Amino acid sequence: MIKNLEDNLLSKKSKKHILISGLGGSAFPYLHNALSINYELFYVDANDKLEFIYPDLNFINSPSVLDPQYFSFIRNIIKENSIEVYIPLIDEEIFLAKSEIEGYNDVIVVSPTAEFSKRSLNKYRLMKELSDFGISSVESYLGSDFDWQLKAPVFVKPVTGRGSRGIRTIHDQEQLQAYYLLEDYKPHEVLVQPKLEGVEYTVGVTVNNLNVVLAISSKKVISKKGITQMGVTENVPEIDELALKIVKEFRPCGPINIQLIQETNGSLKIFEINPRFSTTTIMEFEGGIDLVKLYIETFNSNTSRPIKRPKAGVHLYRRWESLFY
Repeated sequence: MIKNLEDNLLSKKSKKHILISGLGGSAFPYLHNALSINYELFYVDANDKLEFIYPDLNFINSPSVLDPQYFSFIRNIIKENSIEVYIPLIDEEIFLAKSEIEGYNDVIVVSPTAEFSKRSLNKYRLMKELSDFGISSVESYLGSDFDWQLKAPVFVKPVTGRGSRGIRTIHDQEQLQAYYLLEDYKPHEVLVQPKLEGVEYTVGVTVNNLNVVLAISSKKVISKKGITQMGVTENVPEIDELALKIVKEFRPCGPINIQLIQETNGSLKIFEINPRFSTTTIMEFEGGIDLVKLYIETFNSNTSRPIKRPKAGVHLYRRWESLFY
């Protein structure tokens, strides 16, 4: 029994210590179960109720990511727990994560560059640059410049924002004015686009810190409500080609998630790129790829290697679960 205890302690010491933010997200608890085999995991989140939901995890309640002391808090956790890898999953922290944390106590930050994050989180700027590079073209207007140049219905969402917050389908000017009022957005804070029709894909592209592409995973969205509820992994060569163009032109140097529509004529229209792992990243793990291990093993390596793709035909089905505490 003493030997088993010693073996467990040695195993814990030999495991890399990883800090992950956003424990309240829908990738958990699957992601924890997938990673905890090889890593000692620590979590932060501003939701203090998570200590009751996940009582057995190394959870530390954090201030809001918008709190000026947030990154000081993160640095303290890194030092106190010998954290070697930090994976930020909250959009509002990613922009500053690299500059504030990477290199502190030699920690590796698994996220794109601050410049890429800034470009992708401003959806209007992203649409213009994707068009300028000849990668994808979706006619886009700021609400302040929009005078029904597009045929109704149109799709509106905040220029900066995440998830499904503020996303609506609008049919006329009266609805648009009501949207500004009810959602509390000014017209210049809103992006207006055509309502795209076709098959939606969420595409995980894992890129190391030297911009080497490690893995591409296309997941067809079967149903969605804010996040993907049902989806399936597929290998789509034309989507792979599009992803490689984005990596070449934008140089994210970190994991990204591309959201796009494949129209009935086959054209691919990108409507969003998130500068982080997606909630559907768990489909890559289920499909046989440990993306975290892949990133750590290739950190600072410029050696090209075959691009990994998860097994095709892996289906995701998310369901509600009732938890009491």
